[in-house]
Amino acid sequence: MSRLKKYFLFLLCTCLCFVQLTADDVRDTLHQPEKVMDLVGLKPGMTVGEVGAGHGYFTFKLSQRVGERGKVYANDISRSALKYLRGRCEREGITNIETVLGEVEDPLLPEDLDMVFIVNAFHDFSKPVELLNNLSISLKPGAPVVILDRDPEKLEHPTSHFLSKEELLKKIEESVFELERMESFLPQHNIYIIRVKKS
Repeated sequence: MSRLKKYFLFLLCTCLCFVQLTADDVRDTLHQPEKVMDLVGLKPGMTVGEVGAGHGYFTFKLSQRVGERGKVYANDISRSALKYLRGRCEREGITNIETVLGEVEDPLLPEDLDMVFIVNAFHDFSKPVELLNNLSISLKPGAPVVILDRDPEKLEHPTSHFLSKEELLKKIEESVFELERMESFLPQHNIYIIRVKKS
């Protein structure tokens, strides 16, 4: 390869890395993952799930927080997204993430989870009530589910793609869960902390 081609390849790689870092910085500003994880009490050694993990933006934040003694079960219904996650884990030597191929109405996560996160995915679920009901059996007694979802009222250009706060709360109410608390300090998202209803 000529010196000029190597130089251009170097510039291209540098630009791509910069774009990725910039995108992650923007997402960190919007999601404030460290503050969110502190808020819900996520600690090293915990075993957690993530429903609708996608390409793993939040998955890897969870992985860092729970550490080597902890475990993250990353669920999605997209085989390609889970393949990407596994590839990144292999490249970066991450061993505490396990992918789980789920179904539309059931994430198929294992039992005895300390906590489950649903980040930027709830509004895309076609059967959210059924999914929540099936998710409940994967949780330790009293364990929370943490939902981060965009609030269309906070967006500069509101869209019907996202559920309103009232619509999302109604889905929770129709399930076996109940709202414990809601936080609204994020620029675009609300945080809904829910637990299985007490019988």
